[in-house]
Amino acid sequence: MLVARRKRPIFSSSPRKEISVLSTLGRMVTLLGLTVIFLALVRFYRPATHVIQYVAGTSLWQRLYSLFHVETALGREQLLLMGIVLSCFCLALLLQLLGLWILGQFRKR
Repeated sequence: MLVARRKRPIFSSSPRKEISVLSTLGRMVTLLGLTVIFLALVRFYRPATHVIQYVAGTSLWQRLYSLFHVETALGREQLLLMGIVLSCFCLALLLQLLGLWILGQFRKR
C-alpha cells in the first residue's frame, strides 16, 4: 500500500515573530482612523456623495431592500448606512493591508 507523504507540514514549525500588543493597538487605531476618514469623505465630499446616491438608485441595491424585507424609509436609510460603513471599513482594511505589505517589502531590503 502506498502512503502519500506531505513535503511540508500543515502547520509550520518555523518560529514566527510575534506581534506585540502595542503594534496590534496601533493597527486597530489606524484602521479606525482610516474608516472615519473615508466616512467623512462620503459625508462632506460631493463627488463621493453623488456616487453613493447613484449606487443606492441601482436595481441591484433595490433588490437588497426586498431581500432583507426592508419596507420603511427608516429601514432603507439604515441599510444604506450599513452599506456605507461596511464599504468604508473594507476599503480602509485593504489600504492598511497594502501599507503593511509595502512596509514589509522595505524591511526585507
